Amino acid sequence: MLPAMLPRRVQPLAGWSIVAAFALIGAALLATVWSTRASILNASDAVRCGQADAVEQAVRAELADLDGAPTEQDLDKIVHELHGDGLRYLAMVEGRGRLEILAAAGTPVGAGSADLFAPSRQVGCTIDEIRGRLRMELRSLRRLKAGGRTPRFVIEVEPVQATHLREAASLTLGVGALAAAALLGVAFVLIRREARRRADAQARERERRLASLGEMSAVLAHEIKNPLASLKGNAQLLARMLPGGDKPRAKADRVVDEANRLEQLTNDLLQFVRTGTINRAPADPAQLARDAAATVRRKLDPTADDSQVIGSGPSITVDAGQAPATWPLDAGRIRQVLINLLDNAIAAGPPVTVALRGEGDRLILEVADRGPGVAEDDREKIFEPFFTGKTQGTGLGLAIVRRVVELHRGTIAVQPNPGGGATFRVEIPRS
Repeated sequence: MLPAMLPRRVQPLAGWSIVAAFALIGAALLATVWSTRASILNASDAVRCGQADAVEQAVRAELADLDGAPTEQDLDKIVHELHGDGLRYLAMVEGRGRLEILAAAGTPVGAGSADLFAPSRQVGCTIDEIRGRLRMELRSLRRLKAGGRTPRFVIEVEPVQATHLREAASLTLGVGALAAAALLGVAFVLIRREARRRADAQARERERRLASLGEMSAVLAHEIKNPLASLKGNAQLLARMLPGGDKPRAKADRVVDEANRLEQLTNDLLQFVRTGTINRAPADPAQLARDAAATVRRKLDPTADDSQVIGSGPSITVDAGQAPATWPLDAGRIRQVLINLLDNAIAAGPPVTVALRGEGDRLILEVADRGPGVAEDDREKIFEPFFTGKTQGTGLGLAIVRRVVELHRGTIAVQPNPGGGATFRVEIPRS
């Protein structure tokens, strides 16, 4: 038995392990890429400062080679030579308040020279940044005189290397995010496939067990039915022959009662076996509910007439105000579904309410009772064959209900009744 059992236990575990591995790899990849990007961004600040220092030193060297104050041609030559290093603008200015531009070369960051005085921010190495460029002011070039005064120089540097690093970091992050998303997507698909596989396996196992139970039930029912009919008939004849009130008559009546119970068991077994096909046709769901309620009420009170069971009564209430006029159903099977649910609800605890309504392309049937309710652990088990919490009963009623509902491509579930008790909800699609 051990080799046959191992695949059932190992396969789900292995499947979920693969899913978890994909999810962890995706999360780790995303975290690594994010951490790498953060490191690159921090490094890019140092690269920007280093580039600005290098350009500043190159500009100082170029200005130092001049014999006097530079002209615009001199500045333009310097900007052209250092363009590859990121120099974009070089201006000679003077003044303490608003700077006056004496000569300039290149293109400033904005539309005009006024942007030289626009608000900027410091990038961490005493260099100002404005609109993506680094701005510095060169001093201590005292030997370069312009009109008897020592000018100052303003340079703007485009941080090319740092920009490339940031772009590469963003690209890496994007690629890593796509890869992580792909892995997570694969993990999600595997989760769905694993869940579907397990659900299919459970459904096949349940169908296999149902088939085995059906074969066994059919054999038992046919083997028991004929001798049981003979036993019941003879017990009834014997009971009629004995005078009422004495012990022999009571014993004969008890044999008849037990024969009736066994007969009901065989009928339930045969009904369970025969729930294989359905024939759907337009039917009135409200009328089916009223007929089922009337049948159950007559079992409770044989003297009741139909006027007492259609609508409301002391035990069963039918609410069909929102029910569709017709619905494609196997009327006989759905009527038996309602009877089984009503029998179960009456046994749990009246009053019982049957509600019918249409929701889009689905017919909703709800049977609610005021009994003790169904424990959460038993909400799936109660639909299994031969599972019952009653002292008497075959445990086939709800199994037959689920089988018929599933043959209609519908679903059934039990949930707590807000007013106390349980509510059995059946959903049947139109097609």
